[in-house]
Amino acid sequence: MISKNDLDEKIEAIQECENCQDIQIKKFSPIKDYVDFEKLDDDFNRCSCGKRPIDVVMAHILKIMIEEGIVKEGATLRRNSPVPLSKFYYSSLNPQFLSKKSLILLHSDFNHEVAKRLFDEVSEVACVLNGSPQDTVGVFDKDSGINHFEILEGDDTQINVMRTLIGDKIILVKNQSRHHIEVAMTTEQKLVQLHNYLKNNDVNKGIAVDAMCGLGAIGIYLIKYGFGKVIFNDINPEMIEALENNLEINEIRENFEIFNESFEDLNIEKADLCVLDAFPGADISKIKEKAEKIADNVVII
Repeated sequence: MISKNDLDEKIEAIQECENCQDIQIKKFSPIKDYVDFEKLDDDFNRCSCGKRPIDVVMAHILKIMIEEGIVKEGATLRRNSPVPLSKFYYSSLNPQFLSKKSLILLHSDFNHEVAKRLFDEVSEVACVLNGSPQDTVGVFDKDSGINHFEILEGDDTQINVMRTLIGDKIILVKNQSRHHIEVAMTTEQKLVQLHNYLKNNDVNKGIAVDAMCGLGAIGIYLIKYGFGKVIFNDINPEMIEALENNLEINEIRENFEIFNESFEDLNIEKADLCVLDAFPGADISKIKEKAEKIADNVVII
């Protein structure tokens, strides 16, 4: 389990050293036109610090995908690369040089054989997943089952660290195969939106509801902001497990309750604030109607 004491070391680790040399490859041109496949191995353009430019890493990955017949010979970085997800996100800082075992890959055409080759031959690859980024991972609504990406190789644990306007960081640990894709910067923007609402409205800091809490970022923020009690709720039991871990990591040990129900069925009589953060495209009309009945303030993020 990560602790706040580990953060500075992890943040420092994603920075390039003074000897790192960038190589940028044209994103819309076939990589074979710009990179010699004979030389493109795991040592190609690797700095003495152990990192490589992200374009080189993705070119190495795409080379293997071409050789395995997943993409065509004319594949380009922009159109044909798998989704690259960092094992460690810090706010809006997106590493341009990647260290070993720092990258999670997602593609709908990956299989076990390709995944093993990527994992074995590209040192930066820590995990390979089969799935589409357009798919909803988790539970979309009360009528849906639990959906996962398939882990083909490696460890899908990911850490997101968000800065906040109250001067404290929030740490979220998740498993990318089971949890919705959302990078630290996106979550951070949601927390800014919530912060601005609280600053610009007369909201009693009594009871707050994080109605579809997921990993817990919003509710953790509300506790840090000073609410007397936060009710965390999510229909997905896997989210509740991750939430409990994140509460411990963020040293939140009191002033909360946790429920594992659909929000429509949650028994709450009154709250000062209810925050709704549903999946994109979800119909929240009934959820919003209930939230407005029980809470003096409703924020839809």
